Amino acid sequence: MLHFLKMSQVDTALNERAAGVILGAAIGDAMGHPTEFLRIDAIRSSYPPSGVKGFALWWERDGRTFAPYTDDTQMAEIVLRALLRGRRTGTGLESVMTDIAAGFVEWRTNPQGGHRAPGNACLAGASQLAGGVHWSVAGGERAGGCGSVMRAYPFGLVLADDPDKAERWAVEHSKMTHRDPIAVAACAAMAMGTALTLHGQEVPSVLHAMVEVAQRYSPQTADMMSEAIADARSGVKPDVVLRRLQAWAAHEAIAAAVFVVTRHPADPRSAILEGANSDGDSDSIATLAGALVGARVGIGAIPSDWVRDVERSDELLALAAEVSETS
Repeated sequence: MLHFLKMSQVDTALNERAAGVILGAAIGDAMGHPTEFLRIDAIRSSYPPSGVKGFALWWERDGRTFAPYTDDTQMAEIVLRALLRGRRTGTGLESVMTDIAAGFVEWRTNPQGGHRAPGNACLAGASQLAGGVHWSVAGGERAGGCGSVMRAYPFGLVLADDPDKAERWAVEHSKMTHRDPIAVAACAAMAMGTALTLHGQEVPSVLHAMVEVAQRYSPQTADMMSEAIADARSGVKPDVVLRRLQAWAAHEAIAAAVFVVTRHPADPRSAILEGANSDGDSDSIATLAGALVGARVGIGAIPSDWVRDVERSDELLALAAEVSETS
């Protein structure tokens, strides 16, 4: 199990891996930002000969040029900050979820860095929250898009010393915007996978546990994940699998992520680029894969120029350091 230190101390190894999770996710998000709505042929045509090889979209603000991420990272940061506040104060599920809900309400009208093509289910859930609906029933009952799984990794990160709690809380948080079983299953699997990877469990064991936890909520999601893992192990090409798993739906997103992670368990560059150069919701696939591979190898294995150039890298690195601090 991971053990935490004094608030003034930082666990160097955990900090490396926490930074790998957070920056791996944000970099994947930014890498897939310009390719999100493009088919693979269009990606290769726009970024010849084989698609993006690094950041392809650049913005400038306050004299700095950076690669912008999307609503995936905006919402994940809200979740991460609420979890860290809850850890500092020792508050329980209801208080932390209420804090996350307040963050989503603010994000709906005033997101950090501006709006980044937010999903309809996320906006609808945030609107319900703003209207006073309890967080546990604010999400659409049949909302099964990938909008909640993209922000589920912070549970596995902050609650890594209690993977079962990470799973439960990730599931509960999904209900704010997505209550379909495929969404809650994907969130449970992502939180569990992040936590167990941080514990140093081997890849086959992590993947097995992710499928097993998804099975509890949605056998359909578990079956899709199992098929994707088998495809990766048998050498089925990414163009085939990621055309099938376009990741707009939550079960497809988590299945696409485990496909990429099975193929590139310790290679964040290859994992992120494979996700970014895919049909469908490229940024979300690259986000999930980046977080999981980053948890295994740490930030030192991620290209340093990618870390430097992603939006708000300093603030994200500071959050990673805070994850590594405890009372």
